[in-house]
Amino acid sequence: MATVNADATRIWDGAETYVIPVADVPNGDIAPYVPASVNATIDPKWLFVGLQDADAGVPITPELEIVHFDGFGHPRYRSKARRGSVTTGFTAFEDNAVTRKFVLPGSAGNRIGAPKGTRFFVLYRFEDEGYVDILVTPRPALFELSSHSGKTEAGQESYEMTCHHANDANGDVFIRVETAATAPVDDLVITTTSLPAGVIGTPYSQTLTATGGTGAKTWTKTGTLPTGLALSTAGVLSGTPTAAGTPSITFTVTDSATPTADTASKSITVTVTA
Repeated sequence: MATVNADATRIWDGAETYVIPVADVPNGDIAPYVPASVNATIDPKWLFVGLQDADAGVPITPELEIVHFDGFGHPRYRSKARRGSVTTGFTAFEDNAVTRKFVLPGSAGNRIGAPKGTRFFVLYRFEDEGYVDILVTPRPALFELSSHSGKTEAGQESYEMTCHHANDANGDVFIRVETAATAPVDDLVITTTSLPAGVIGTPYSQTLTATGGTGAKTWTKTGTLPTGLALSTAGVLSGTPTAAGTPSITFTVTDSATPTADTASKSITVTVTA
């Protein structure tokens, strides 16, 4: 049966949009401004758009032109995909120094212009309970003011932007920086199934083994070992036995996972002969 991992689903708690005007990126090289990790400070050259419409979110719309070929009574005997593209968008609520760069910018700060295309590099940052996904455009996107709410009494003014993304030479639209996936941890299992017999008066040493779990492991026991033998926390059973016996000992190993450590136990007979 396939494994279901609910933690791999995404229910976004927040999103932020940052932009850099294309003229502010020397030689069009955005690489120096791509965060090294999700915990890295976002370069101050990125301009924060501000409050956005949470209900609208950031729609990501893929488009692909499909051409079908017919021939000699065989409809659609072959199809080809062409002109793949991606658009994204966001709805800004703030009238600030950043949004005025792409919401009907005029020839001067005190002017409002006719609609025109403006180009920006874009950085989206999404967060879902500790998981962070950052998308950065390797090439500038063409911004289009696709809708303006207008100025209405007691209404929220908003600016709906559509970002037409250009593919880079590899056909890529975004550089992705995300929280590193946590590798699944195998269950803690004691792999030692039996121990060789010891002999009275002969030095004895055997190491118990276990797989899985997280971090360092600590060993304990329940039961009385033959006289002269002892178990270390590292799982080494050693000493020089001085009396014969065949007790069944329960060995327990505990890992160092936090906040809850995992444990495993197994009963193994420890035999000492004369």
